[in-house]
Amino acid sequence: MLPSLHDDLLVSYEVNCEARQIKLRAKRDPRVPAEKEGQVSHTIVFNGVEGYQFENDNFANIVFSLDAVPVERILAIYGSQIASSYCMAGAPNSWATDLSSAPQVLAAKGVQGFILSSSYGLSGWVLAKEALVE
Repeated sequence: MLPSLHDDLLVSYEVNCEARQIKLRAKRDPRVPAEKEGQVSHTIVFNGVEGYQFENDNFANIVFSLDAVPVERILAIYGSQIASSYCMAGAPNSWATDLSSAPQVLAAKGVQGFILSSSYGLSGWVLAKEALVE
C-alpha cells in the first residue's frame, strides 16, 4: 500500500532507463502543521516500468496524491498522448501501437497504473509492475 504523500514536497525523481526503474523522493513540508505521524520522508520505487510521463516540474512541487489505478484509467485519460508519443518517438513501448489491446498486454506482464497528482507543479503517470516504499 502506498503512503499518503498529501502536501509533501517532491524532493527528486530519478529515472533509470537500463533498470526500468523510477524513484520518487518526497518529504513532509516543514511549513505544514505536523498532522501526519510517522515518517518525515518517503522514497517510492517503481520497478518494471513500461511507460511514464511527468510534466510541469517547477522545482517546488507539492504532491496532492499518488494513487494506484487500473491500467485502463491511465489509457482512458492519457491514451491520445501515449499514441502521439509512440508515433513521434517509439515511446513508451510497442504495446502503444494498439491501445484497444494494451490493457490485456500490460495485464499479462503484471503491470499496474499509478497517477501522481499535484497541488502545485509536477504531475503524471507511471505504468509499472510494482511500487515499493523504501
